[in-house]
Amino acid sequence: MTNFAFAGPDDDAVLRALLRDNAMPSWVAMSVAREPDYFIGANHFGRDWAVIARDNDIPLGMYACSEQPQFLNGAPAQLGYLGALRVTPGYRNRLSILRSGYASLREFAPPDNPGFWYTTIAEENLAARRILEANLRGMPNYRPINRLVTLALPKARAKRHDLWQPVLPEGMARWCDFHNRHARQYQFAPLLTPSNAAATGASFFAVERHGEPLACMALWNQQSYKQIVASAYRNPLGALLPAYNAYARLTRRVSLPRVGQSLDLAYLAFLAVSPALEPQLTALLEDALFLNPAAVLSLGLHDGHPQLARLTRTFRPAIYRIWIYTVDFGTPLNLDGRAAQPEVAVL
Repeated sequence: MTNFAFAGPDDDAVLRALLRDNAMPSWVAMSVAREPDYFIGANHFGRDWAVIARDNDIPLGMYACSEQPQFLNGAPAQLGYLGALRVTPGYRNRLSILRSGYASLREFAPPDNPGFWYTTIAEENLAARRILEANLRGMPNYRPINRLVTLALPKARAKRHDLWQPVLPEGMARWCDFHNRHARQYQFAPLLTPSNAAATGASFFAVERHGEPLACMALWNQQSYKQIVASAYRNPLGALLPAYNAYARLTRRVSLPRVGQSLDLAYLAFLAVSPALEPQLTALLEDALFLNPAAVLSLGLHDGHPQLARLTRTFRPAIYRIWIYTVDFGTPLNLDGRAAQPEVAVL
């Protein structure tokens, strides 16, 4: 019989093993590791919890949830994000386990959870998408919205422009207001407050001219508690990895880690740019790369973003596409047509 239970500190090693040993399929299979302690990375933006599934005390899978302050149809809301769904290989084709797991989702949610959920699935994870998009009996409805394009920007494309200035704690409320005015145009975009901004541990920066706020962002390096690890490469890239990395260095692209190695990555998070400064977005990102010590800076934009094609041509990033879904148990989330653009750093 499959049993589900909240994960606590005593389950730390089990959680880390399930994440480490169950990579997400793509052209590079990636594991999201949580070393050295799963719970160090919890509650940095909202409220997090994890659930473990066991069969006769043998761990067979897990999922993680977070309740995040975000925008829904332009208004503040508390939304649930469903992530880190992992099932060990021997149990993946058992729909009864998936059905039981989804049934437990509402059981383990906090009492004040509104029941609004969204999630993301890698575009190339066709097996998971086929099952979850089929809306089988006893399963929730997965309703696709749009893709989120994650750009891995190489440090080699950095240029110093001296545009960004650090945000001091006493000025954080003003910049949260600026960020939120721009974020409300997207579904599931984060709602910032001085307290939850401080809880991230990220470094915040802004651009201001003549007292007018024009842009804000954060550089958020999570590698001390969350790592993106290469588990396997699709052939022929695996065999050609040394040659590809030599080419990447010459052409100022992202060098790829060896199998078992983590990517030296930080997030360009909570980006908001006023229309007056949008023509300088390339320079803003070049300057952010200059400030960021990591080899790669990750930025997520919805697939219809007007600057996406230009940024791709300019920075030659590695690209990872994911689909954004709402998840419901019969009553769909009513969305007004805004593009979904959650913050990739909190997924």
